[in-house]
Amino acid sequence: MKHNKKRNTAFLYECLIKEMTKAVVRGELQKKQQIIETLKRYFSKGTPLYNDLQLYKQLMETKNLKESLGFRFMQEVKNDWDGLDRKEIFNQQTGLIKEFNNNLPEAFGNFIPNYKSIATIGQYFHSEGLKAKTRLLIEERVKTLVISQPRAIKEDKMKTLDSLTYNTFVNKFNDTYKESLLKEQRELLSNYITSFSDNGLGLKMFMNEELGRLKMECDSLSEGKWSDKIHLVKEKLEEFKTKPLNEETVKDVFHIQQLLSEIK
Repeated sequence: MKHNKKRNTAFLYECLIKEMTKAVVRGELQKKQQIIETLKRYFSKGTPLYNDLQLYKQLMETKNLKESLGFRFMQEVKNDWDGLDRKEIFNQQTGLIKEFNNNLPEAFGNFIPNYKSIATIGQYFHSEGLKAKTRLLIEERVKTLVISQPRAIKEDKMKTLDSLTYNTFVNKFNDTYKESLLKEQRELLSNYITSFSDNGLGLKMFMNEELGRLKMECDSLSEGKWSDKIHLVKEKLEEFKTKPLNEETVKDVFHIQQLLSEIK
């Protein structure tokens, strides 16, 4: 069965979130604000697309149900979906697609990690009129999502980091180094060590904000006997714009954090 992703509310929403994340990482404040306004306009609580999105989320986020309960749950969500004003939702999607085409044409090309699940649920919602065999195949795929979490993750080919393990690590890390490292150094190392879990997105966002903070620190310390050293530090910070974000960059920022703290 073909799937029209532009008429899939969850896909449209994920594309906007992806574009906003990219804007934050790149420091594109105007673009970020534009996307926030679009999200408010189309996905504020109570709007047609918000209500539609919640039903996608129910099927994507519900895990480990018993088989009999899982199928019943699917049917109830589908009934709720059928009960929404589909014409109004279609009109809202049309308006949002127009905004994409005019302002964010590249957004449809974003890689959405859970696209397979989003598309499967979209097919399930639009399965009326399909042949029985096709409809049953789609239902089985959705049932896999809500019944067996490991299979759902395997189907999406996503590697996730268990939240409990992550939180335990962060707490132990902070307890171990809270006396020997600065707060900003602990945050830098925590983001670097766990960057494999989100393809480095968290580290990039942290570094974007931290480099801006360090430049402001340099400006506040630019007068006095340390002015020559501070000037060299500012030049180093500027170089990071063109350097890849790797272990060497993290080490350099770590030492600059320490240096500026000692000068203060």
